[in-house]
Amino acid sequence: MNRKTFIAATAALVIVGCGQNDTPVTDSGGDGAPSGRYAVDRLHTYLSFSYLHQGLSYPLLRATDVMGELQFDSEDMSNSIIDVSVAAASIRTNVEHFDKELASRKFFNADKYPYMTFSTDHFEATSDNEGVLHGNVTIKGITKPLELVVTFNDGFVHPVLEVPVLGFSATGSLSRSDFGLDRFVPVVSDTVVLNIEVEFRHGSTDESLAAASIARDGV
Repeated sequence: MNRKTFIAATAALVIVGCGQNDTPVTDSGGDGAPSGRYAVDRLHTYLSFSYLHQGLSYPLLRATDVMGELQFDSEDMSNSIIDVSVAAASIRTNVEHFDKELASRKFFNADKYPYMTFSTDHFEATSDNEGVLHGNVTIKGITKPLELVVTFNDGFVHPVLEVPVLGFSATGSLSRSDFGLDRFVPVVSDTVVLNIEVEFRHGSTDESLAAASIARDGV
């Protein structure tokens, strides 16, 4: 499989964030990205959800707590694995009352099911830097297959952080009724569109290891 081909995750329009101290870099073609464990860079990762509301608009919701790990194989991307956990209570709508309602038993029941997770099954390359990531998503204790169309944007040694970094964009969709989230269907659409922008930083953290374990093993 081509070196440039790979995976991205989780769990959505999204904007790639860039900290004020980040230095622009040129396209390296991903050649500076060695194999190893990479933690989700929470400061530069965005998972958003949209759906049709009463035929009028597509509200944009964002999960603000996304954690996990990528086990990256630069020689054979089919061996790479991603495990991501999203805190169910971290979804934000810009309406405080609705945020609380989504976390309640009416929707995600975050007290009983604190995490939504995604884990890799396999990856299918469609071009040098694009492919389809096949995996399993678990929401409210219900697991279903999920496909994400993925673009590998780049990988290099960050000139400021001086560690390898990777970046991906991904899109997908799911039916919320599959996960017991059918409240207000069909007035509010069953289909939810996911948009993901994710960056990974070489190395593990206690948080990334714990989140990957939750996604992979449910613990």
